[in-house]
Amino acid sequence: MKEQPHYTNLLTEEFFTEYYIRRRMSYPKIRKMLLEQGHNIHVGTLHSYAKKLGIGRNRSEAKRNREKDPLNWDKNYMTKEVLECVDGFLLGDGGLQTTYKGEAEVSRLTCGVQYEEFCKYLMDNFHIYKSSYSKCIDSHMKSGFVWNGRSRFHPDLYIQLQRWYIKSKDGKSKKQPPDDVRITPKSVMMWYLGDGSLVQKNNTVVIRLSTDGFDKEKVEFLAEKLKEKGIDCYRNGDNRIQIRTSAVPAFFKFIGKESPVKCYDYKFNLPEWRFEAKRMKVVANELGIEYQKLAHLVKVGKISCYRSSEKGRPRFLPEHIAEVKKTFNL
Repeated sequence: MKEQPHYTNLLTEEFFTEYYIRRRMSYPKIRKMLLEQGHNIHVGTLHSYAKKLGIGRNRSEAKRNREKDPLNWDKNYMTKEVLECVDGFLLGDGGLQTTYKGEAEVSRLTCGVQYEEFCKYLMDNFHIYKSSYSKCIDSHMKSGFVWNGRSRFHPDLYIQLQRWYIKSKDGKSKKQPPDDVRITPKSVMMWYLGDGSLVQKNNTVVIRLSTDGFDKEKVEFLAEKLKEKGIDCYRNGDNRIQIRTSAVPAFFKFIGKESPVKCYDYKFNLPEWRFEAKRMKVVANELGIEYQKLAHLVKVGKISCYRSSEKGRPRFLPEHIAEVKKTFNL
């Protein structure tokens, strides 16, 4: 076969659109196809013609086309439920990674966590983006390894990167919660599992959400968003969100009393009364009754309450609140 000097009638824009773009064939595969048709056209010639026509792939697209069963970058996979999980993921352990020096506007979700069960739980929320996870060596971990989760690259996730990562004056991007962040039972559960802590000491419970990587204004913003959900909290001196002890029942009523993964059962390991019992002042405020009168009736034994110890503070479980309502004719 003799190589022809020009292939203008063959190597048209329609030709490259069909084989190179739509069918995602590489130049070597196109050359092989053309050879079978009797055209001896080298890869370099194919590339030159495509370049003149303004057709080409960046490295991100080339990588995508090498993947088995790749995502369709022209399709929008994002749903309300997935977006809720994206925000919970990014409030906690998760991150977003762009690719190939920004040559394509695509990103993927990534995380590195201690437990396989938790990694699977996180990644299962993003199965629509063909998420996966694997065990990787990490000398910084006590166990010597970490569980890395990742989704496929997609433009949907690049949009989320633009929502969450703000460029500073030095050009670096920093993760910050956006103004439209979703604060829902699901997102806060993911946040608490990944970056929350529970400490019980001297009959006191302290719940913290790690937000020290965010700007203090953003932490204040998140605290206000939680307050809107009935969870009283504040930004502490470590730039973390601390749930007030009186709001512990409200916090677990919002996200649930059980962990979806056994590895974090200890973050829910509280006496049952902690999930429901309310302080006297809270009950008085909620029912609109005089606090001093309620305190007196409790002191003289007219209204019963729960105490975790002999000298513990009076707490009110649902049955005690019903008794208060009856006494005050509410």
